[in-house]
Amino acid sequence: MAEDDAALRELLVELLSDAGHVVTAVSNGAEALEKLRLADAYDVVLTDLIMPGIGGEAVLATVQARASGMPVIIMTAFGSIDSAVRLVRAGAFDYVTKPVATAELLHAIARGVNDVSARKNLLSPPALEAGDSPASSSNDLARHAFDHVIAESAAMASLVALARRIAPSAHPVLLTGESGTGKEVIATAVHALSRRGAFVVVNCGAIPHESMETELFGHERGAFAGASLERVGLIEAAHGGTLFLDEIGELPLSLQPALLRFLDTGELRRVGSTKWRRFDVRVIAATNRDLESEMRENRFREDLYWRLKVLPLEVTPLRERVADVLPLAQYFLEEAGCQRSLDSSAAALLTSYAWPGNVRELRNAMQQAATLVSTHSILPGDLPPRLRESDRVARLVAQASQHQLSLREVERAYVLEIVRRTAGNKSRAAEVLGLDRTTLYRKLAEYAAEPDASEASAGARIGDGPITGATEGEP
Repeated sequence: MAEDDAALRELLVELLSDAGHVVTAVSNGAEALEKLRLADAYDVVLTDLIMPGIGGEAVLATVQARASGMPVIIMTAFGSIDSAVRLVRAGAFDYVTKPVATAELLHAIARGVNDVSARKNLLSPPALEAGDSPASSSNDLARHAFDHVIAESAAMASLVALARRIAPSAHPVLLTGESGTGKEVIATAVHALSRRGAFVVVNCGAIPHESMETELFGHERGAFAGASLERVGLIEAAHGGTLFLDEIGELPLSLQPALLRFLDTGELRRVGSTKWRRFDVRVIAATNRDLESEMRENRFREDLYWRLKVLPLEVTPLRERVADVLPLAQYFLEEAGCQRSLDSSAAALLTSYAWPGNVRELRNAMQQAATLVSTHSILPGDLPPRLRESDRVARLVAQASQHQLSLREVERAYVLEIVRRTAGNKSRAAEVLGLDRTTLYRKLAEYAAEPDASEASAGARIGDGPITGATEGEP
């Protein structure tokens, strides 16, 4: 990593190290090139664009000249985004703007590391066996694009098979599915298998609406007040490659006709220009929204929806592909540098949990477990409390069914369990239950007036202890 600001450099080293990366930090481009000359062990280069002496552009050019395929990620101030986009077209892997957003940077680094891993697989193919043809070897290489996609479940295996079939096409792809299901992972694999050029990622929900037009389409010098330089848009930056429009449902309605025209004709016009330019860009879009509902509410154009949905891919939520949970968990443990395996009880917790945050939540849980584990295997106590609490509620439901409790008894047991879980904090309990405090107080008063014997006869117990009305922690 090359960054001339000492405070930011120290902060980035701490951030990346905490994320499990081994970081070599230098203060300028000359030191970075010297480190790169002496060692081939680096996976990713992270460099500031503007530094005294040798800057990020020269670092990129040198890495490119070595033909190592090493991803170079550029850090730049917001006002220099046009320069960063130009460098992406010149071969930079990605760029992040200052002030650096933690999640964006870690995501870019992770993509770079995954890209290096995929390249190594591609450059080290298995030897041809007797009877194999070069064509079959080529097919083997193509399959490496999906090597990091866990597809043990039937739903995911079917999705991967379809994604392989559509990858070579130039037609748009629309990825749908809940947040955290892995839509960008699939988009990256489809791009890799397409053998196109740059992979340019645009999060439509992260760019201010007032900046979106120039970010996507670019602008000419003098197009508006403050436009002292021309800017290359992200669609131009993706020429010859793939443009991934994440959270496409967030695209302002005013810009949707321009995107539709580009999809139809391959042409765009920069802001402030009268000249149409043609570009070869394959568009992959993703959303966790119901775009058909958005269409009915006049928030998304119907013609754009059908133009994007030429090749649809729906990513199933993790709760519906339980067979993927444990392989994904082990993959994330290894990714975090943890060589321990899951205890059978911990594995049971993982497979019974509903995973509302999908794969992203599972990865978070495994990173926590890898950090907290102190024995030879991952135990339930190493997992986030929400998993264990969910298991308690699941047992409550099972016991309610077993003892044939009435709806009133189930409600009573659940309300009191939430109060217990929030340590008697009625404001927090009411928030979790979706009740106002007055209603919660009324219910608790009713429960307190009910005979204790009804609880025992119903068998309403959670975990190892009976449900009680104790509400310590808040009057």
